[in-house]
Amino acid sequence: MQHRSSARRLTAAVTVVLAVTAGAAVTVAPATAAPVAGPAAAQKTGVTAPIIVDNDIQVLSAGTTGFLSRRTVNENSEYRWTSYADGSTKILDADTAFFGGGSDVVFMRKATEDTYYVRDMANPTSYLYGISGSGYILAGVAGRTLVMTRRESSGELDVVLKRLSPGSGSAITLDVPLPTDARILRAQAATLDTALILYARGTGDETEHHLAAVDLATGRIAETVALGTSAPRTGVFLTDSHFAWVDNPTGTAARLVTVARGGGGDRSSFPLGTTPTGAALDAAPVGGWAITVQKGGGLSEYPSAQYPLVARSLTAPGSTVKLLDHVDSMTAAPDGSVLVRGGSLADGGEGVYKIAPGEGGTPVATRVATTGRKTELDLASSSVPPVVDLDANGGRAALTWTLSRYNAEGTVTLRHVATGRKTQRSFSGHNYSFRVSGGKITFDWDGLAAQNVGDLAAFAPNGDYVWELRAKPLNGIGPDLARTGTFKVARKAGPHDYTDNGSPDLLARDASGRLFRDDTVKTWASSEVYSVGRAQIGTGWQIYNQLEAVGNLAGGTAGDLVARDKDGVLWQYLGKGDGTFAPRTKIGSGWNAYDKITGGSDLNGDGKSDLLATDTSGSLWYYRGTGDWKAPFATRVRLGGGWGIYNQITAVGNLAGSAAGDLVARDTSGVLWLYQGDGSGKFTTRVKIGTGWGGFTHLVAAGDADRDGRVDLYAAGPSGSRLYTGTGDATSPFKPGVFTSVHSDAARFDSVF
Repeated sequence: MQHRSSARRLTAAVTVVLAVTAGAAVTVAPATAAPVAGPAAAQKTGVTAPIIVDNDIQVLSAGTTGFLSRRTVNENSEYRWTSYADGSTKILDADTAFFGGGSDVVFMRKATEDTYYVRDMANPTSYLYGISGSGYILAGVAGRTLVMTRRESSGELDVVLKRLSPGSGSAITLDVPLPTDARILRAQAATLDTALILYARGTGDETEHHLAAVDLATGRIAETVALGTSAPRTGVFLTDSHFAWVDNPTGTAARLVTVARGGGGDRSSFPLGTTPTGAALDAAPVGGWAITVQKGGGLSEYPSAQYPLVARSLTAPGSTVKLLDHVDSMTAAPDGSVLVRGGSLADGGEGVYKIAPGEGGTPVATRVATTGRKTELDLASSSVPPVVDLDANGGRAALTWTLSRYNAEGTVTLRHVATGRKTQRSFSGHNYSFRVSGGKITFDWDGLAAQNVGDLAAFAPNGDYVWELRAKPLNGIGPDLARTGTFKVARKAGPHDYTDNGSPDLLARDASGRLFRDDTVKTWASSEVYSVGRAQIGTGWQIYNQLEAVGNLAGGTAGDLVARDKDGVLWQYLGKGDGTFAPRTKIGSGWNAYDKITGGSDLNGDGKSDLLATDTSGSLWYYRGTGDWKAPFATRVRLGGGWGIYNQITAVGNLAGSAAGDLVARDTSGVLWLYQGDGSGKFTTRVKIGTGWGGFTHLVAAGDADRDGRVDLYAAGPSGSRLYTGTGDATSPFKPGVFTSVHSDAARFDSVF
């Protein structure tokens, strides 16, 4: 074997100050899963308390007294040292990277410096400082030795070892004597006294790969094994008797290859099963066994049969033991065990586990620290208020659920108990339209619900709801999740709301006497008010010559209506809140004296709907609402005469922000006038608000159709229908009319109200 010339070896030494006191080794007792007292209480009671760690840590190195880990905080790495003895965790220096390899010694380097400082965590007050890393790239750490690479000016890559001299405390550098034509592919620490270097020789079809075991004490190559034309991607390790590595000969089928040390050439192959294309498997020795795993399964968005940590006997082919359901990081410990951050569905949940030979030498997983979380997908918390007020926030509500991890997909369904109306959203860890952000699912509910998912949705009714969360783990680890809860939806009742969902419903009767209801919707995203479907709610209504929506007469949850028959009897139909009406009750007779009837405004500010009527002589009469369905109106009061000039009057509610409900009246020339209520059951002087209204056959006080907090006016006629939204300004109370598809066929109806 040819070696690089000594001229290419780095011989400079850096003097350092050595102040290290060796720490005593401790025996790690298995942590219990039960929530017991903390470390201080444990010392008093003699009970071993579990070590608590954050869920997102990665284990980097394991010593005899504790382990080094890293987590990400605000996109920065935070390093920690956790003690086995008392379970305490110390956050290490900020803006500093920490490295370790199978001992209590850690190396630390700030991003702005080239020097690696050395610290013995068994004696935190001691420091070894001053190993220069200028011009080198760290490849691995073995105890107190840095395995580093350096690119020569010729482009070749050298491997060097830097460590502290035990006696003098000075840093020494050893150049590893590789063949002059070697192309170094990877260097890593294997044990506390050995490093492994993967290199290639030759080009094209003549390429050969080699794995060299390097003695860290001398820098000499102790042994080399020829691998052939393909290089192992991952899972390279060394035992007292074998070289071992994971090979993927087909790209989707993996095997563990072992070669006996000592030049015997004895080679064995252990099939590992199918892997996802391009997936890398890690491997490590534990006694006479090898453990293998595809790391990262805990947060993966795709399933793999290689996520479980499996132990495979190196002496009894085919003998395997599943140890954990996933592993996200792993590192060798000085006693020959392996420390992993992983999880188990069967017991223990998420935490840090020690993998070591158990009874009979078979590896077992013992939990050293817990994160307090289950390995299976779980609902960590939900934020759904007991009452959702859909009158607030523009009719929207943000409902949230937080999963124990983000890599999940599923649905959230909100269902109205009484009607079964529902709304549903699908979410996925890799779907940005409704994404699980850090495990948090936010359902920005627009207040809509449909009878069936996919149907045109109306505003959701008031009342009791059930939410249901169903989630499937994308990594395939553990069962699907199903959770439910309850809440209520509350809105104020509207004068034209017969379905108890806060949006106006428009009623219409055709010539055959059939009564229809259109539930209207106006969302922030829609340009017009539209109907979510026309429902026939009755027949035989041709017996009435006037129908009128009069608001909430009897204090129920929905609007009511009155109907006058040909004999002048006035009947009351109380809304049931489900879009239908209770059987009629008689209010009184003699109502054929009136040619126009309107209701729905609160004219005296007592919170009850009142009724107005004009007789054939032109007098306007006021019927104060009582709130009692058995006698809904008080004795009439005459407000004045001269109302015969109008061919339609409509009580519109509080249109202009005055003291009480208002009235609009259209004269025979098509001019529309506003009468503002003064709060005493009377009106102020009329104000002209527009012309050209004669083309409409029906003017309906629809309530707040566009959900802006102001009442609106709906107008229908042979040429179609328009919505005139309120402005709150008495001099110009309506915006220009906007087309609406509701009752675009108004000509087929003889009454719209």
